[in-house]
Amino acid sequence: MTVLRHTELHPTLADQAADRYLQVPFELPRQVDSLEITLDVDGDDGTAVIDLGLLGPDGLRGWSGAARTECVITQEDATPGYLPGLKAGNWAVLMGLHQLPANGIDVSVTVVTPATTSPEHGPREAPVRRVMRGSDRGLPAPPGLTWYAGDTHSHSLHSDGELSLWELANEAVRSGLDYLGCTEHNTVSHHRHLDSVGQRHGVTLIPGQEITTHRGHANAWGQIGTIDFRQEAASWVREAERSKGFISINHPVDGDCSWLYPLPSGTIGAELFHGSSYRNPTSTAPLAWAAASDRSSVIVGGSDFHNRSTPLRPGMPTTWIAAEECSAAALIDAMAAGRTTITGTARLVSPDEARPNLADSPALIRLGGVAHYGDDELMAVDAVGTVLVDRTGARLVIDENRQVVLAPYSRGPFRLETPVRTIVALCA
Repeated sequence: MTVLRHTELHPTLADQAADRYLQVPFELPRQVDSLEITLDVDGDDGTAVIDLGLLGPDGLRGWSGAARTECVITQEDATPGYLPGLKAGNWAVLMGLHQLPANGIDVSVTVVTPATTSPEHGPREAPVRRVMRGSDRGLPAPPGLTWYAGDTHSHSLHSDGELSLWELANEAVRSGLDYLGCTEHNTVSHHRHLDSVGQRHGVTLIPGQEITTHRGHANAWGQIGTIDFRQEAASWVREAERSKGFISINHPVDGDCSWLYPLPSGTIGAELFHGSSYRNPTSTAPLAWAAASDRSSVIVGGSDFHNRSTPLRPGMPTTWIAAEECSAAALIDAMAAGRTTITGTARLVSPDEARPNLADSPALIRLGGVAHYGDDELMAVDAVGTVLVDRTGARLVIDENRQVVLAPYSRGPFRLETPVRTIVALCA
C-alpha cells in the first residue's frame, strides 16, 4: 500500500470564515487501479460537522457530506456519492467546514492506493408488486397530456439516505408513484444507475441533484453534470438551462436550510410543500416567502425522503405533472412549463407507515388547454367541504365535486384547506 498523502489539520472558525471549503491536494500517479480516502475527526463531541468531497483533474468527482468519512474510487466503480474513473494528475480532498467548535478541531486526511475495501451499493432488493399507479386516476388534463403522480425530492445511499436505489424504487412503487426524483446532495453518482433500476422496478427515476450549501438548497433535474455548489446560485440556473434541465428552490423556510441567496432570474421552481410541512400542516410560512419574493415560480412539492424513521414515505406530498409521457425528459420539460399541482393527504397503512392518498385526495387542476376552459380557471376535484384560498386571503367553500372557479394566476398560489385550516393541496 502506498500513502499518497497524510495530512493533519486543525480548522478553526477563522478558516471557516475565510473559505468554507478546504482542499488537501495530492498527486495521482499513472496506472493506479484504486484509491481510498479517509477523513478522521479527532475527539468530536458532536459539535463538528465536516463534509467530505473530492476534486479530480476534470472537476468535482463526488460528495458525501457528513454522511461518510471514507470513500473508494476504482476505474469502473466507486462508493455511492462518487464517480468512477482514475486519471493521473492533480487531485484534492475537499472538506466542507459546515460546523466547528469554538476552538477548532483536529482532523486528519489520508489517501492511499490500492484501496483496502470495495464500494458497497446496498441491498439489490427484488421488485415489489405494484398495486396502484397514480396516473390511473385520470385527473382532467389538456389533450395529449396525462397527470403523473410522483415525488420530486428523495435521497439514497448516494448521499445521506439510508436505502439503496433498489430499496428506494420499491418505496416509490409501494406509494403508487409513477415517477420519483432522485436528488442526492452535490453529486450525480447515482445517475448512471437510474435507468436500469427504474426499468427493473417499473417506475420512472428522474436524475437530479440537490445543490446543498449553508445559504440554501436547490434541486436541479436533468442530465446536466455536476453543478458546482461553490458558485453563486445564479450560475446554477444558467448551467441547468444550457443543458435543458430545471432548478427549483428547496424548503425555502425550513430551519438552517432556508433560502438566503438572491432569487435567480429565469424560470425556476419553488418547493412550497415539503415533507417538513406535516410537522405544522396549517403553516403558511412557505406561502409568505413566495408572496414576499414578488415573482411567480413553478410550484413543486417534495418529501425529502431519507429513511423510514418517520411514517412519511415517498409521495408525501405528491407532485402531479401533466406530461406527454412518463419519461424523465418529458416530466422535466413539463415541470419547467409549469404544469404541476400538489396534493398532500395520506392513507395510514400502519401506525408506522403513511402513504399518499392518490385515488381521491382533494386536488386543484389548472385547466388551460381543455376545451371550453380557459387558463384563468381551476377545477377543484374531490374537494367538497374544503375551502379555496388565494394569495389575497379570499376564501370560497367548495360544494361541488368538480367545481370550476375563476382563478387568475396573478392571485396564486391557490390552496385548499380543511375546516381546521390544514393545507391539503396547492396550485399556481
